Parts: sequence; structure tokens; C-alpha cells
Amino acid sequence: MVRFGAQAMIPEAISLGLFRDIGPLLTGLLISGRVGAGIGAELAGMRVTEQIDALESLAVDSFKYLVVTRVIACVIALPILTLVLNYSGVIGGLVSEIVAYHVSVHLFISGAFDSMSWSDYIPPTLKTLVFGFIIGTVSSYLGYNSAQGAAGVGRASTYSVVFSSLLLILSEVILVKIILFWFP
Repeated sequence: MVRFGAQAMIPEAISLGLFRDIGPLLTGLLISGRVGAGIGAELAGMRVTEQIDALESLAVDSFKYLVVTRVIACVIALPILTLVLNYSGVIGGLVSEIVAYHVSVHLFISGAFDSMSWSDYIPPTLKTLVFGFIIGTVSSYLGYNSAQGAAGVGRASTYSVVFSSLLLILSEVILVKIILFWFP
């Protein structure tokens, strides 16, 4: 952007890009790869070693105990992690602008946040609630219903990441269209 004389637009481009699209999707994909694989492998390991059957024999609702808690945790954690990623990205952009072009902190911050409104913060962050639900349900379903021993654990872990990531990208497209319809 410096080449084309649009250096003043860099802070705005960084903040809008991070808060609207890149931040929520990148956070979802990272969490899908790390947490989704963990949930799938953990529940599949519990299924293979018959720990879930042991819980059910003790009259514990294993679905509520194991699946619902993980889905709720993903739904709560993803918006928080998205905000952390967004502000970390803005701070990274600030540091690179200071080092490369000696831009003042006040000028960068005002350029980054003056043009943004609540419709740039709230809907994309709430979109991550859906992402958390997708990651939690897909990973839990695949882990909870796995079979075939150790191979099933690896398959559940891998499929959790793949299916969660694909559904996140698909839901991103749909949710962006919905957000642009409601908040033009």
C-alpha cells in the first residue's frame, strides 16, 4: 500500500480485515485443529477402553457429562480467543508499522479504530459462537461414536479436524452473507 500512496489506510485495513473475517475464521481453524482433534481422540479413547460404558453402567448420563460440557466450553472459549487473536494482530500490525515506517502509536490506533463501528465488532465475534458449536458437536460426535480400537481413535481425531474445518469454512460463507444482509 505504501507503493500506491495509501500508507494511511494500512491501520484501517488491518483492523477491518482482522475483526471482520480473518480473526474469527483463523481462530476457528486453529481451535478446530488443536481442540477438535483432542476432543475427538479423547472421547474415542474413552469409547474404545469402555469408559463410556462404565459411566452408563453407573447411571450417569454420559452424553451430558462428556459431550454437552465440551460443546459449551467450545462455545464460550471461541469468542474470547477470537478477541485475543484480533487484538494481538492489531498489536502486531502496530509493531511492524512502528519498525518499518516510524508511525506514531496514536496515529496508528486512531486510524485503526476510528472507522470501525459496533457492527464491525459484535456480529463477527458472535459468529464464533456458531464456530464453537460446530467444533464441539462434530468432534464430540465423531469421538463418541468411534469404534475399531486404536485405528478408530486416530480416525476420529483426523476426521474431527477435517470435518470441523470444512464446516467452518462453509458456515463462514453463509454467516458473512447473513451479516452483510443485516448490517450492510
